[in-house]
Amino acid sequence: MQGIEKQAAESVAAFRASKHSDGYQGLDEDSWDLKEIFEAYFPSLQRSSAFLTVWGFLEHELDKLRLQYQSEKGFRLTLSDLSDKGIDRSTSYLEKVAGLEGLKSSKEWDEVKTVQRIRNVIARDNGRLRDHQGKSKSGIVGDMKKLGFLSGEDEIIFAEGFLSKVTDACNNYFKVIAAAVDAKEIAALTKPYK
Repeated sequence: MQGIEKQAAESVAAFRASKHSDGYQGLDEDSWDLKEIFEAYFPSLQRSSAFLTVWGFLEHELDKLRLQYQSEKGFRLTLSDLSDKGIDRSTSYLEKVAGLEGLKSSKEWDEVKTVQRIRNVIARDNGRLRDHQGKSKSGIVGDMKKLGFLSGEDEIIFAEGFLSKVTDACNNYFKVIAAAVDAKEIAALTKPYK
């Protein structure tokens, strides 16, 4: 994530260092708010793209873990047998089929779900914070405040620090999963023979 932040900072610095009295990178100053575009919009767009990549990685890793459990334990129930989607379905599988406890009741899950709602607005509504009638999506605005590093009135603007927040949330959730795996293994080892 530091690479994305470095790239965004370098882009902003290049814009600020340039003499753009008649325009910048093919955009004229009379038609465009160059400061807004090059200091806020483009860096936010870079962060948004990286965010979707990180989210895809989270979904992939949860599904890989689910597949590993299914393969190693010989579970016949498959992911498609569950009705949820994405991380909800993988996590339901890990809880209900693999027997890992406490995943969805953790505060880390709550934070990941908050991040997921932000992801959904980016992926489905291009980051727009207003519905088709122009009303504010107050739930998402609340999620933005909860996570921090996000702003905007009409669309989500990603500030420096958001990507680190997301990767920390994912890492913390994987620690919850690891603890649940350890607890299940310890319980299996200490279970008396019948």
